[in-house]
Amino acid sequence: MTEQTTGPAPLSGPDARALANTEVTLATGPPYTDGVVDRLEDAMLRIAAIADSTADELDRLSVLRMNETLRLLAGPPLRENPAPVLGLAPSDGSLMYDETHVTGPLRELTEQPGTRHDPAALRRYRYALAEMCHQNSHLLSAGGTSYGASREAFADPAVRLLEMGVTELWTARHLDEYIAALGMAEVAPGIGEVTVPVSYPAYVPAADTLTQGVGRWTGLTGDEVLRRLNGAAPAGKAPEAANLLLLSSGLANVVPPADRPAATARVVAALQAPLFVMATEDTTGVNEQGIMTASAAAGTMAVDAAVREINDLHREYGN
Repeated sequence: MTEQTTGPAPLSGPDARALANTEVTLATGPPYTDGVVDRLEDAMLRIAAIADSTADELDRLSVLRMNETLRLLAGPPLRENPAPVLGLAPSDGSLMYDETHVTGPLRELTEQPGTRHDPAALRRYRYALAEMCHQNSHLLSAGGTSYGASREAFADPAVRLLEMGVTELWTARHLDEYIAALGMAEVAPGIGEVTVPVSYPAYVPAADTLTQGVGRWTGLTGDEVLRRLNGAAPAGKAPEAANLLLLSSGLANVVPPADRPAATARVVAALQAPLFVMATEDTTGVNEQGIMTASAAAGTMAVDAAVREINDLHREYGN
C-alpha cells in the first residue's frame, strides 16, 4: 500500500497576517538600496503565497490587502506576472480594483437586489465594499493639500503607518455607515450581520490608541480625532494630530508667530518617532496578538512624546 502524504496544515488568519506583516516590515524598512523595487516585488509574491495558504477565504483577502502598501511604494509592476493587489489608490487620484474579489462580487451583488444570500456570500460582498471604502478614504485630503502630493512622504515609515492604520481603522469602524449611504443594506439584506477581518496588525492598533490619546488630551472623542485624521492627506495626518494637541494646550497662543512652524515640527517629530520604530520593527516569529500589543503601545507612546515636547516648549517660552 502506498503511503499518502499530506501538505502543510492551512494557516489561520492571525498566523497568516503575522507572517505577512513581517514581509511588509522587512521589505519597506531601511536600508533603502538600488534594489528596493525587486525587494518589494519579491515580498508581494511571498505575501500572495501566504494568502494562498490560509484556511479561510476572507482571511486570505485580509493578507492580500497588505500588498497594497508594497505596490504603492514599488510603483507600476515591472514583472510579467505581478502579485495580486485587491485595490489601489495611486498618487494620480485614480482607483484600481481586483476583478475577482472586488468589482466582480459587487457587480454580482447589484444584479440581484434584495436577494437573501448565505453568510459566506455576504462576507464576500462586505469585503468588496470594505475594499472600496478603504481605497476611497485614501483620496481624502484637507483644503490646500492633495493625496498625490504626499507620494514622497509615503516612503517615511511613520507616515505610512498612520496612513494605512487610520484608513483601515476608519473602514472597520464606519463600514456599516458606508454601506447604508450606498443603499447596499437593502440590496443585500443581512450584510450588516456578518463580519470581515481587519488587516495591518502593526498599524491599526497604533492608530486606535493614538486617536484615543489625542482625544483625551483635547476633549474630543477618539472617533472625532479619527475622522479628522482620515480626512487628511498622508503627509498631513501627523501634523493634524500635533495641531490638535497644540491648540488644546494653549501653546499656539504663547509661541510667537515666527517660531510656530519650528515648534509644530518639533511636536510632529516627537509624535512620529515611536511610530517609525513600530513600522520598522522586525516582527519575525511574533504572533499577531503580540504585534498588535506592540502597535497599541506605540500609539500611546506617540501621544505621550508629543505632550512631553509641548510641555518642554511651554517651559522654554516661560509659560
